[in-house]
Amino acid sequence: MSARSIVLKMQAIVFVLGMFLIVSVSSEVHAQFIHPKIKSKETTIRNVVILPAKVNVVRDSMKGPEGMAAESDELSGRVVAMCAEVLAKKKNINTLPVATTPAEGSAQEQQYSVADFQTKFDDLLPKIMKKRSDVKNGRFSMGDEVLNLNLDKRADAIIFIRGEGKKLTGGKTAFRLLVGGGTPAYLNLQIAIVDARSGDVLLYTDPDLYGDPTTAVDRLRKAMEKDFKKLPDVKP
Repeated sequence: MSARSIVLKMQAIVFVLGMFLIVSVSSEVHAQFIHPKIKSKETTIRNVVILPAKVNVVRDSMKGPEGMAAESDELSGRVVAMCAEVLAKKKNINTLPVATTPAEGSAQEQQYSVADFQTKFDDLLPKIMKKRSDVKNGRFSMGDEVLNLNLDKRADAIIFIRGEGKKLTGGKTAFRLLVGGGTPAYLNLQIAIVDARSGDVLLYTDPDLYGDPTTAVDRLRKAMEKDFKKLPDVKP
């Protein structure tokens, strides 16, 4: 065996061990954090409204990261659809449309309200991510101003989704295999379920997956099923 072959073999071994370590650490770090009201069954989630997700994906090439606006929009929509599918099939939770049939002239007001609360969630998210376990103590809330969203009155909760991911080009993938190092292709999501009346954060979870995020379907489904596992099922 030539010296080059030995080096390539060692690099492959290091890569595999590195991926194993990443997955192991990820399984320990990522978890579901649930509000006491959910655990005690004081609050039951039967119907949810999923606000538009904001998932940003970049293409990592030998030239550096490049934005993928169209792919990010497509993936954001797929994440929302998959979230609704998993909740329906695994938890018997129904997803209601964001837009209701408000009185004439108030449709635009609802759009502004949704945009405003998306911004408020963006402000709250870093605090949640810093001390995720505090969700279990009921310490995070967006306040009862969520009622101003004027959502379907059947809604028990509102779901906010954020995320970021990276897709590797063929050249960057080959480079990583040969040289080692660098971050693999991935998708990391942050999902919060908020009480539609009180604004309390009832659940926070951050599913992730490895591989091209723009083609993730089954991998995305499995990641969400895993991270909604502790959310109580709704009895028909």
